[in-house]
Amino acid sequence: MLLNRNLKFANLLTLRSFLVFASLAVGMILTIGQFSPALATLPLVAPAQSFIADQKQTRTLEDFDQVGLPFLENYCLDCHDGPDGEGGIDLSSYRKTEDVNGALPIWGNVLRQIESGRMPPEGNSRPTADEIKTLSDWLMGAVTKQSSFYQGNSQIRRMNRTEYENTIRDLFRMPRSCFNNNSKIIQTNDYFKPSTGKMPRHVLAVSCFWNSRERYSDLPGVSTLPVDPPVEHGFANDQSALSLSPLLMESYLEISNSLLNNAEFAQLSHLWQSLFRANDGESRENSIQRAKAQLEAFIPRAFRRRVSDAEISVYSKLFQTEFEESKSYTDSMITTISAVLISPNFLFRHEFLPSLMDSSEYTEKVRDVELEQNLKMANRLSFFIWGSMPDDELFQAAKERRLLTDKQLRHQVNRMLDDPKCKSLATEFGMQWLKVQDVASVLPDKTLFPSYYFQSNQRPPPAISMMIEQLLFFESVMVENRRITEFIASDYAYLNRQLMDWYSVDPEQALGYSPPAERFEDFFRIKWPNGHRGGVLSSGAMLISTSTTTRTSPVYRGAWILDVIYNSPPPPAPANVPPLEESSSDPVANLTVREKLAKHRENEACATCHNVIDPPGFAFEMFDAVGKWRNTYPNGKKVDSSGELRGDAFVGAERFKNVVLRDKSRFVRAFVEHTMKYALGRQLNFGDQPEIRRIAESVAEQDFRFRAVITEVVLSELFRKHLEEIVESE
Repeated sequence: MLLNRNLKFANLLTLRSFLVFASLAVGMILTIGQFSPALATLPLVAPAQSFIADQKQTRTLEDFDQVGLPFLENYCLDCHDGPDGEGGIDLSSYRKTEDVNGALPIWGNVLRQIESGRMPPEGNSRPTADEIKTLSDWLMGAVTKQSSFYQGNSQIRRMNRTEYENTIRDLFRMPRSCFNNNSKIIQTNDYFKPSTGKMPRHVLAVSCFWNSRERYSDLPGVSTLPVDPPVEHGFANDQSALSLSPLLMESYLEISNSLLNNAEFAQLSHLWQSLFRANDGESRENSIQRAKAQLEAFIPRAFRRRVSDAEISVYSKLFQTEFEESKSYTDSMITTISAVLISPNFLFRHEFLPSLMDSSEYTEKVRDVELEQNLKMANRLSFFIWGSMPDDELFQAAKERRLLTDKQLRHQVNRMLDDPKCKSLATEFGMQWLKVQDVASVLPDKTLFPSYYFQSNQRPPPAISMMIEQLLFFESVMVENRRITEFIASDYAYLNRQLMDWYSVDPEQALGYSPPAERFEDFFRIKWPNGHRGGVLSSGAMLISTSTTTRTSPVYRGAWILDVIYNSPPPPAPANVPPLEESSSDPVANLTVREKLAKHRENEACATCHNVIDPPGFAFEMFDAVGKWRNTYPNGKKVDSSGELRGDAFVGAERFKNVVLRDKSRFVRAFVEHTMKYALGRQLNFGDQPEIRRIAESVAEQDFRFRAVITEVVLSELFRKHLEEIVESE
């Protein structure tokens, strides 16, 4: 039976664990600092083919005066000529190739503004698609030839909340999570069987946000995981936000103590008996030897890399010291494993290689570095697709140094996407990409939208069902390897009876019968009766989360589309711009939102951005602030959902989606960018663009399939880039 830790033990553990943490942290810093230039001579993974390699029509770097300069003179210099140029941007100084080579990040922003349609501003002459492509190809060539401009994963980072939770589950071979994570949209997983390549017609989706059945609880008594800081236009695994303060380290110490001393954890962990169990009558020497053998097997899995004899010795001595004092094998091993769990080698996703200590060991060290590269790839793969540590097969492939070939990587991607653990890709990447949980924070006005609020405690608000709807839809695209263009427009969805009523879908027509309204955890795959709703753009989650509490907001909706669909978020509004309602005086208070925005755009400072943001938002004006269909505004005026996107006119959501798909390459590239940001755990920069565009072209050649995106990201030069290249370039 497990014993509770007393205060003396807790203080001892805190001190000793902190010392272990500090000493190993210093060791990590020294290891990074001892990088050897000899690593640059080692064979690297063959990078994916360069974006420019097959572009026979791409201009050379000697003719900027023939490509870029005419473009500037025709479309840019009217506003950006000289130090007083609009926005403080002066493009007049770029006259030749050398000028541009020294300012590629600036030109990356110029290209993004042009490709997004924000520049040149409305009313000015606009470049043709061919002119934009010519400029883009030239700039991609300039970036590609400056290999040192690439930036890779140069920063170690802490595991985020979900990665920690999943890694603890897999490290201790638990059948389920150990922590109470209230961010889970669906707690049930029985329906999720990706190896079948098919999602079921009916899903029982029990949510931790709301459920009428017995709660699927995690381990009671285990400390709550700390919440990760938000990342704007990024993901929760972004390295810039995942540091480790002393206070946070103390929280992880408390978590490890509560976890390892939890009786239910001991019952569920398939590792407990071999790792923590004491053998009656075992001699002191045998206990110490058995503990060392267990640590030699456990620590490499916990640190997700090779470990040295010196590292094993640190923890073996900690166990021996504790064992001499407590005489308890179990208590001493709990102390030791707790120290492992607060080590930076466990908490951090480190990606660095050991230095070459001695030239006489060069041949053997080459194989060592090759092994480290394989192990690093195993970690990158597993945290990308599973949000967790590598499994035994990935570790074995890395140890056998066979994980870096294209064939093996393709095999592993397909295997991992067939494993139920790939659900993390949907719940973390998919739901963060779509900003799904934002809908839960919006509380529509009860007077204007009384139907939004449930009438009894037996039914949740529709926001919960809408989050589940989006997760099941993303999972269906992923599991069935469907085209990613279905995120824009699709003919099916997963709805419960609550959402069928909300979206005016006749259950008799969709299912052949009417499920009980109170069975809101039963979701069914239905075919949409029209094209207004299919895809993520006109989902209830998007429509409500981009509205105010009283009305729709074409601005919020347009900004959501620019950010999520095109990865081109608009800049924040100037601080001195009043809210939309305050910009309208009493005589025009009865104007529609379109009319109010038209007056808002009379301000020249506002017009530049709103001319790009507002039109996509207007496409969804037929849906009110709670996502229901309407034909008129509350004042009786007819809803106008017309607009224009980069020269293509549309009326309504369905035609807007057609416009988006008419130029689907822009969305595909943006989806690749979002996926790459998540895969690398960092923001992208202009130096990444040649590879991003190559991947997007390859995905298009593979019929836009979801697995093609994941596979091409993994095979890419960006994903396979190694730290020694980064150190050399810096």
